[in-house]
Amino acid sequence: MFKMKLLFVQQSWSLVLNSIIATYLNGSTICLFWNRNFEFQPQDFVADYASFVGIHINNLKERFDEDVVDVRPRKKQLQENNLQYDDLLLKLMISIEVTHCETFMVFGKDIARFVGAFTNASMYSIWRSLHNRFVFSHMADELNEDCYKNTFFEDQPNILFIVQTNASGTVFEMKTNKYVGTRAEKPAQLQLLDRYYVVEKRFQLNNSLFPNKLKDLQGREVVIAGFDYRPYTVIKCNTENSNTRDIGVAQVSELSKVYIDGTEARVVLNFCEKFNCTVQIDTSGADDWGTVYQNMSGDGAMGMIINHKADICIGAMYSWYEGYTYLDLSMYLVRSGITCLVPAPLRLASWNLPLQPFQANLWAAVLVYLCLETLGLVLAYRSEQVLYVSASASEGWWCCAMLGLATSFKLFISQSGNSKTTSVTVRVLLFACFLNDIIITSIYGGGLASILTIPSMSEAADTVPRLRNHRLQWAANSEAWVSAIRGSDEPLVKDLLSNFHIYSDEQLLRFAQETQVRLGFTVERLPFGHFAIGDYLVPEAIDKMVIMQEDLYYQYTVAFVPRLWPLLEQFNTLIYSWHSSGFDKYWEYRVVADNLNVQKQQQVESTMSRSQEDIGPVRLGMSNFAGIILVWVLGSTVATLVFAAELFATNLKIPDN
Repeated sequence: MFKMKLLFVQQSWSLVLNSIIATYLNGSTICLFWNRNFEFQPQDFVADYASFVGIHINNLKERFDEDVVDVRPRKKQLQENNLQYDDLLLKLMISIEVTHCETFMVFGKDIARFVGAFTNASMYSIWRSLHNRFVFSHMADELNEDCYKNTFFEDQPNILFIVQTNASGTVFEMKTNKYVGTRAEKPAQLQLLDRYYVVEKRFQLNNSLFPNKLKDLQGREVVIAGFDYRPYTVIKCNTENSNTRDIGVAQVSELSKVYIDGTEARVVLNFCEKFNCTVQIDTSGADDWGTVYQNMSGDGAMGMIINHKADICIGAMYSWYEGYTYLDLSMYLVRSGITCLVPAPLRLASWNLPLQPFQANLWAAVLVYLCLETLGLVLAYRSEQVLYVSASASEGWWCCAMLGLATSFKLFISQSGNSKTTSVTVRVLLFACFLNDIIITSIYGGGLASILTIPSMSEAADTVPRLRNHRLQWAANSEAWVSAIRGSDEPLVKDLLSNFHIYSDEQLLRFAQETQVRLGFTVERLPFGHFAIGDYLVPEAIDKMVIMQEDLYYQYTVAFVPRLWPLLEQFNTLIYSWHSSGFDKYWEYRVVADNLNVQKQQQVESTMSRSQEDIGPVRLGMSNFAGIILVWVLGSTVATLVFAAELFATNLKIPDN
């Protein structure tokens, strides 16, 4: 009789679990943690619905050698990253990565060990799931209250407890954690769902054992790890219209009631409005974007996520690989381009001013014309000497050549000659040359006059190649501005990064207020024409800078959330709807108008054409005549040297006796 009773008790676990698997766990891979005190055998009709991965929790070390997966590389990686692990965690991590387990069945006292290892195993794993389900089976009074103190039971909605209520094993209670409601309402407490009667093979109430708890969160808190970075996140303290609470300060403090807004903050606000959750913000550790390190620690806003102090992190968070390693991220929120405000082009000293009116090919044509003009005059003078001057008074080729060259240059600069001509041919030729030269000089004079009133400007570093070629130093207040391109192998990116520096906001303000700005300042270009501008870029500094014509690089911003965050799928669905409805554009304009300095936005936008715009006539200064003075100095120097050479040559002549 005792054996028959024991057999019935053992079969009862198989009956209830097989019934649950067939109804709720169809098509999933189940990690089954065998326990000798709980006899469970999957029946034939269940084998068609699910795949089973058996794990013997009491002899894991012996089982590693029998596995088809070599765990040594993963174990070495954990050791290199200084991550703590045991055999159970390692087994769980490999099972999650290789078999993609999404359902876990654990029995008795193994539940506490499993819960302690599962969260870290999921974070260490390279594979992640949004549809995990947990089936915990145990005897009544087998688990103590300390087991339920783990935050796992507060953060996971799909938990099912199967409790054998009597020794005969005829009645099982189905319980689940509350999950919804505020933290003060203890979301980890268990609630009865249904009862299963083994003898009758039926459920008492036929309630769903995995109810959808996410449709109405009943005020459950969603904590944002955020800092004031406009227009993505806007945090206003000491305002009459507060819409959330900063849990990073004491509740009695006046700073605890804040008003939050922003292009990304509105997504979270609307998400909680739809699913009835309460938005809170924690600014205690979110002084920067932060970093997640290989040993699963972190700082800044992202560090608050990995340290379980917040549920979601927003504020121009790029899809950084370091964060993705141990956290989850949402679908993209907005496209953000990293660009720079660089020093505006300066006026150039016009040392080459005399050459600017004509292009190089036109100067070549003028030079060819002068050569032909000189040659024609030389031949004309020589012909005149032969035809009209006696042989005794006739001048040679050398004198004709000097006369033709001097006449050509005099005509070119609109000066009269002192030579007498008797030939009509020479006179006609001189008249034609004078007309040509006066046209050329008039065109040259008009071009020079227009150039004198429009200042010559230097080339601004307003493109990526120019930024590299100018070797302009550029800076920001955080490594997060360039962390997305730190691992690039492109020579262009490496050259740009070699000129990047990190300064505090006070130092950047001081650099921006210098008389002559010598530094590029990073800003973010939003998808619909606005900019995220640091407070250190005051209007006076922007007047001395121009925005780059292109982005250094761009990324898509996301929201970082903890691994296994059950609300991620609903959050992504809301983002899809947000993009498809066009609210992303409307919210950007609305948030900028409500919370940013619109005049500064327009000021930055107006700098786009500053390097090319026609600023109109200006007063002339000495810099405008630098080239002319250079020509005068050069001509005076050459004339002086020629005069000295003539004097020297004259003194060497021997006087006639």
